[in-house]
Parts: sequence; structure tokens; C-alpha cells
Amino acid sequence: MPRQTRPSMIAAAAFGVLALLAWVVLIATLADLDASDAMGKALAKGFASIEVIVLWLLLGVLLAIVAASGAMSWIAAMAVAALLVASAVAALSSVDLLADQSVPPFFWPILTPALTPLVVLAFCGWTMLAGARSRSPAVAVSAVLAMLVLSAAMLPMHQIRGRAEKREATRRQDWADGFARLATNAPLWELTPFLATRDATREQAVLDRIRHLDSRQSDAETMLDHGDLPLAYLGAFDLDLTPAICDKARGLLRRLVQPLVPQRANAASYLVVANDVAGAVSAMEWLVGYGCSCDAEAQAWEAMANAYRDPNFDVVRLRELRDPAELGRSLREHPERFAMLTPQAHLKAWLSFAGADELRDRALAGARQLDHRTTDAVEMLRGDEFGARTVLAYMPQLDLAATPELCDAALHALHAEMAAIYQPDANDPRPYDELLDRLGTGKPLEALQWLASHGCDARSELDEAEALVRSYQDSPARADMLTRLGELHRT
Repeated sequence: MPRQTRPSMIAAAAFGVLALLAWVVLIATLADLDASDAMGKALAKGFASIEVIVLWLLLGVLLAIVAASGAMSWIAAMAVAALLVASAVAALSSVDLLADQSVPPFFWPILTPALTPLVVLAFCGWTMLAGARSRSPAVAVSAVLAMLVLSAAMLPMHQIRGRAEKREATRRQDWADGFARLATNAPLWELTPFLATRDATREQAVLDRIRHLDSRQSDAETMLDHGDLPLAYLGAFDLDLTPAICDKARGLLRRLVQPLVPQRANAASYLVVANDVAGAVSAMEWLVGYGCSCDAEAQAWEAMANAYRDPNFDVVRLRELRDPAELGRSLREHPERFAMLTPQAHLKAWLSFAGADELRDRALAGARQLDHRTTDAVEMLRGDEFGARTVLAYMPQLDLAATPELCDAALHALHAEMAAIYQPDANDPRPYDELLDRLGTGKPLEALQWLASHGCDARSELDEAEALVRSYQDSPARADMLTRLGELHRT
């Protein structure tokens, strides 16, 4: 047996540890390769390819160290090295397959990049052990065979993917041909089968056609009676939530939940009914949001879901939908159409339509008639940044009451707006138009003038606004703004 020097043992151990760490990183990347959008997936594929190259280079160096130490014959080392190169090519090809794990061969391609490095590490470690040389030919043969099988396995996997892609192409063509053959006035039940597609663009095309279907309301009632309307899309058809739709949808929810109740609690995985529950939740969110109470139905679906092992967040959502505050929330805060607005709707609902030129005047006129508009404005100002900016943008046109609560919330939002604006110094002169661009659609200076002129104590905010305006270059518009701010400050 040749003597294996201590430096070679240390070097082999060091590169083995580095390779093992690189293997852990690679497997984590490959396992999560299909969990992002197209851009994120492309970036992850690039990283995975680099990680494969780095890992296989480390394995190559480790193999060279082991061979140089005399722990194995050069014939065995060359055979393993040749297969190591082939396995690197196979591992790189597995990255493309793992980028779409919803298509055959699904997650199986990870076997090559996952097991091949372990085989090489085990083989190198075994041959470095004292007394292992006499058995290393058999070990080398086993390692070569394992690497050969793992590398060759990628060929049938690519063939499987190719056949799956051909089947998908055929399905896509059949989908396109069938959709093109539909009559112009095809009823809802002829359109809904075409929602079963993995292509979001095609799904949207079907939904757009359904939303322009004159008979969609009556067709939906018919399908609810027959029990074949896909509940997951109930809120996507642009239906009017009439008493008939409410009653028929609730009836279908009650009929669909009964067959899903298991014979024995916790005997089956929640995955068995996960899609059914998700569809029911989607339907009830629309129904409850527009004023159709589904307390009994939500409770029945929650009880059914909890009878399975490891239910997901949908059971929590089913419980939330029985909260009285949820009833009519969408109608109050996020109606789909302007015609749905009522005097009970939140100020944010009315202002959500003010951005459309054809609806702005009517939306603002309706907002001014709300007896709760000031309370709603305070809530929006203290909420998220978008809501605060919306109120500030329309504040002079809303006929709000300058209550202490409104003044405090609005001035706080204004301070946050102005503090975020870049304030140039003498060495960086900027035109006043740039400040107006930076202020954007929120129009905080106009809102500040309204607040100050309606009795709010805005002295510190006026000082802040004047300093901000003065930091930009002089212009007629800038001079006019400073004059107005100064007058308000003196008043």
C-alpha cells in the first residue's frame, strides 16, 4: 500500500467539505427552482448552472488529489474522471427540466445532481482510508456503474419531457381550435370548460368573453341550479349579485360540501379537498363581500376541512367570512363598477373612480354627499401610503370638515410626504418644475393650503414647505407659491 501523506489527507478532507457545502447550496436552489415567476426562474437557473460548475470543479480537484496520493490506480481515476465530466453535462441538463416541475418527469431529474456528488465523495473517502486499496477496484467499479446510471438517466427523462411537451402542444392547439369554433353567442356553459388551461393569457381571454356575454346572468343561474358552475370563478364573471344568484350559490355550496365530509376524521390528507375548499372560499368571498351572507355555508365547509389532516389557511378565511364586518365589505370599499356605489360606500370606493376622466366629476360629487366622508378620510390618512396620497390629492374638492382628527392625520401625512422629497443645496441647483414632478399626483402643497386656510395649526408644515420650495430655483410659479404660503403663515 502506498503511503498517503498527511498534506494529501488534509487537502482531500478540505475539498471534500467544500464540495459538500456546495452540494447543499445546489440542492436548495434546485428544489426551489420552480417557485418564482419567469424572470426569477431565469435568474435561479443561471445561479444553479454556476453552482453545478463550481461543485463539479471541486469534485474534480478532489479526485485529482486522491489519485495523486496513490490511493487509487490511475486507470480507476481516469474512468471516474471521464464519467465525472459526463455527469456534469447531465447535471447541467437537469436544471432545465427542474425549472418546470409540474410537467413529467416532475422532480425526478434532481436525482443526478443530488446523488452523483455523494457517490464521488463516498468513493474518494473510501479510497483514502488506510487498508482500502485492496478493495478499491470493486469500489471503483461500483462508483463507475452508479455514475453511469445516474448520468444515463437524464436521456429518458428528456425524452419524457419531450413527449409531455408534444402532448401539451396538441392540447393547446385543440384548445385554440375549439375556442375558435364557439358561436358568437355561445352560452356560459360552453365557455367555462375553456377556463381549464395553464395559460393565464388564454384564461383571461375566456373571462373577457364571458364578461361581455349578454346572457351570463341567466346562464349562471342555470348552471348554479345544475351544479356545474365553477365556484372558483363565480366572482370573475362580472355578475350582478341578485337575490337569485345569492340563493342558488348558497344552495350549490351546501350540496357540494356534503360528499366531501370524510367517514373518519383525520384519516385523509387535506390535499384531497384543497382545490374544492379554495374554490368555495373564492365564491364566498365574492358573495359575502357584496352582501350575501354565507354563515351557515362557511361553517359547514370549515367543519369539513378541519376533518382532514393539516388544513391550510383557507379554514381561517372561512371563519373570517362569518365576521359581520365582512358582510358587504367589497360593496362598501372596492365595488367593481361605478353603478354599484351607494351612500353607504366608503370614501375610498368613490375616490377609486375619480381617476377616470369620464367619471371624475360624478365620483367627486358623490363623495361630497357622504355624511361619513371626513371620518373615512381620517381612516385613509392613517392607513397605507396610497390611501393617504389619494385623500391629499382630492382634499380641496371633498368639502371635508377640518376636525382636530382630520388636521392631525393630514398634517402628519403631509410631513411624511415632504420629508421624502429631495431638497437640493446651493451646489446642486434644480428647477422648480422638478419639485412639482417629485410631489406627483398627491398635490401636498395644495392640501397644505386647504388645511391652513381651514383652521388647522399648520405652522411647522408651512415652514417645512417654504424651505422645500426655496431650495429649488426661482421661477414665476415658485414665487407665486411662496407668496401664498407666506400669506397663510401670516394669517
